[in-house]
Amino acid sequence: MPAGGVLAVLALTTTAVVAPWCTRPAGASGPSGTAHGSKGSRPALTLLAPPTIAGPNAPFAVRLAVSGSVAHSKLTLGVTVYAAVTTLTDFDATLGGSPVGAVVTSSPAISLSSLPSDPQGGGVDLTVPVAAGGVTGTGTGPFTADLSCPPGSCGGVYPVQLVLTDTASGAVTSRLLTYLAYTYPQGDTEPLRFALVVPLTLPSSSTGAAALSASVTSTSLSSLEGVMGALSGPLATVPVTLAPDPASVVALAGDRRSRSKAALSSLAALSAGTDRQTLCGPFVSVNAGALVNAQLGGDTELAYQVRRGTQVLGAVPGLRTTDCASGNAWVAGGTLTGAALSALAGLGYHDVVVPPNAVSGPNPPTTPTRLFTWAGAPQSGNAILSDPGLSSRLQSPSRTDPALAADQLLAELEFDFSEAPNTGTPRGVVAVSPATGRADPTVVAEVLAGLQNNPMVAPVTLATLFSEVPVGGTVGGFSQPSVRRLAPTGPSTGLPTAAIASARAQWTGFSAAVSISSAGSAVAGGLDDFLLAAESQNLRPSQQRAAVGRFDDALRNQLALLSITSREVRLTASTGSVPITVIKAAPYPVQAVLAVTSDKIVFSASGAQAPNSECKTPVVTSTAGRSSVSILCTFVHGTNAVYIEMRSRVSGDFRMSVALNSPQAGLVLADGQLTVRSMSTSAVAIALTVAAGAVLLGWWGRTLWRNPRTRRGAHRRRNGAGS
Repeated sequence: MPAGGVLAVLALTTTAVVAPWCTRPAGASGPSGTAHGSKGSRPALTLLAPPTIAGPNAPFAVRLAVSGSVAHSKLTLGVTVYAAVTTLTDFDATLGGSPVGAVVTSSPAISLSSLPSDPQGGGVDLTVPVAAGGVTGTGTGPFTADLSCPPGSCGGVYPVQLVLTDTASGAVTSRLLTYLAYTYPQGDTEPLRFALVVPLTLPSSSTGAAALSASVTSTSLSSLEGVMGALSGPLATVPVTLAPDPASVVALAGDRRSRSKAALSSLAALSAGTDRQTLCGPFVSVNAGALVNAQLGGDTELAYQVRRGTQVLGAVPGLRTTDCASGNAWVAGGTLTGAALSALAGLGYHDVVVPPNAVSGPNPPTTPTRLFTWAGAPQSGNAILSDPGLSSRLQSPSRTDPALAADQLLAELEFDFSEAPNTGTPRGVVAVSPATGRADPTVVAEVLAGLQNNPMVAPVTLATLFSEVPVGGTVGGFSQPSVRRLAPTGPSTGLPTAAIASARAQWTGFSAAVSISSAGSAVAGGLDDFLLAAESQNLRPSQQRAAVGRFDDALRNQLALLSITSREVRLTASTGSVPITVIKAAPYPVQAVLAVTSDKIVFSASGAQAPNSECKTPVVTSTAGRSSVSILCTFVHGTNAVYIEMRSRVSGDFRMSVALNSPQAGLVLADGQLTVRSMSTSAVAIALTVAAGAVLLGWWGRTLWRNPRTRRGAHRRRNGAGS
């Protein structure tokens, strides 16, 4: 396998289904959406497949479809070949259908009826021998295209204008610009390497709540099936790097439709090929720089994303994920920072793919085709720039024939090869499709077909790209930088960091409480998926906030399954064992700390518990006149009673606070208050009452004893006065 590569990362989110072959089927829509052969339509040209590469041993051959009801005998085809493009700017100018440069050669009017019918697409086949450097190539056709170039300088990409004319009216009915790529033996010249990284994801066709996470619908399934169909069958031997979307895998695994199960099986089968590499990335597509800059990276949110993504892919039966531990690379959609690079390296991502705006300083005069290292960054791996132009070719708008879009992509790769041919060392170009773009599976299939036996472009995996394409150096006389600096980070992405941080703390507490069983772990994992999905860089800030709210709602629904019975408790003695009843409607056991606090109660570290609860030894604390008791318990049954020993300090009615807390992170799972009615009298109160009674009785006795004597003395005094 040749070394190095060009990386194309596709956001494969179209709804079309691709056939296992790469040609455009007869009757398909052309650029204007007109079906081939429809009556009354204006005759138009479209490609059935990208042209073959010409050379001394191969002619220029193109398969054409012609729409409309006009007989082929009344239509002529004109072919004009223009000088090879020498700059990427000139090449981009041809993408709109207008040629640039001088005319090299042109054909006489060719009757369409004289061309052989295409055996597969229902159109016609045009074959043109090519003369270059004084050598006429093989093949026969209605004319010979003479490139008029000296020996050794004929290689390149030549725009070709095809013009369809109605002979009855003399009017031009259609124009189509394609490309003649010419190559010739050049010793040990290395072909351009092309590493195609294909994300396999369930697209969302909604912008509302349904867009917040991957969902399985007939439309999204058809899209995924189309992409995987483009990678299988006759094209299964083309080296490809797969990037399955873990969130989509979770959605497929939870769907009962047979198509979903078949899609997971197809994913595993695609990864089994010897020329296939499977990347393990985050749970959803995220901006690593934004997560780290918001202090949600490192061992927190970025690590959660990667660990969950690897866990999900590792659970797919038959999916080959050996490349997750080695050879993994991070494909960035935006700018990065030194902190982000360090965080990624700590997670095993030493090699990264970045867009051009992620580096500062000028680019080389030719297409960047070499790796580079980071200046001043503590990251040991290498990096390579992506090519937004290549990425856009993977999208086939309604006005463009998919075969023409594939032809433009292949022609740009072939231009990159001929721009600065190099001997001895390989070169690579990277393409990362926009996260919100829609790549056409038909384009993907035709690009893969065009890479088979291509003498100018060799497909490889992403691991090969980073292992064998060198860092910097001179390419075709032009220097490629070996060191690049990170560009300043852009404005804030609007990520709701405070809400995410709060939600993560709550999830940590809930997970600690329920992850003692597989059922509880599954529920915690589902909540984690909601939170991770909220960090997707494909969501707008408002959608990210809505997704965090979705997590909050799901957590509240789980917490609503736990409650503490609120009732009145009576203490008829100075001490007693009071039951605290926890109701659990959740189908999984919960481990939590039951905490009771009061300023009117003194708790005891010894106590009893009901047989249906498993509790540790109570811990009693007293602070500022308040007494508290906490007990770590595992609640298994629907109704769980925990008995707590307590002593009332006073009599009467008062309230006692009760809370059920997570073992970690301090999440309150449930809370409530109990009303305590203390009807007990303490020993001191009894002694005081007895003493008071004795004093009162003594006073009464003394009063009764003294009263008769008082009355007799008064009587004697009255009698003495009267004598």
